[in-house]
Amino acid sequence: MLIRRFNFLIPFCLLLAACQTIPEYPAIPSISYGSAYFQEFPQTDYIFLSVNFKDGDGDLGLDSEDLPSRDSADRFNIFPVLLRKNGDTYDTLREISYAGTFPRLRESSVAGPIEGTLQYKLGSLNFFNEDSSIAKIRIYIRDRAGNTSNIIETPPFPVVYK
Repeated sequence: MLIRRFNFLIPFCLLLAACQTIPEYPAIPSISYGSAYFQEFPQTDYIFLSVNFKDGDGDLGLDSEDLPSRDSADRFNIFPVLLRKNGDTYDTLREISYAGTFPRLRESSVAGPIEGTLQYKLGSLNFFNEDSSIAKIRIYIRDRAGNTSNIIETPPFPVVYK
């Protein structure tokens, strides 16, 4: 008798699960700010950055199979630029490139929307020659098809040496 009472729940639950809509995002990735902060360590200092992403076809990230087919200028997919406060403006530090590669975010080759958060770490023996300062990061990402996301800037954050 108890089983009969709940028999209607199984089809109802399946119907609810089938009603979930798949989000639709453009094939060009988009990013938004997550967080950014500096941390001093004995050997290497780091700026930890998180960026939220959305991509309509899910072709974000590169793996070892993707890299041999790309020329050296196209081996990166994340492009952060460190900016240092100088009066009322921020100067770009051009002498150091923090461009890098993040791995494929989807294992299968099936295209479809993907969203989440990228965690990225910028390392240096000493940012700004160990002078404390205020910094920002300007960043964008690129998918395997070569589509470039929007460019964002983090809010200002302190880089403080003790």
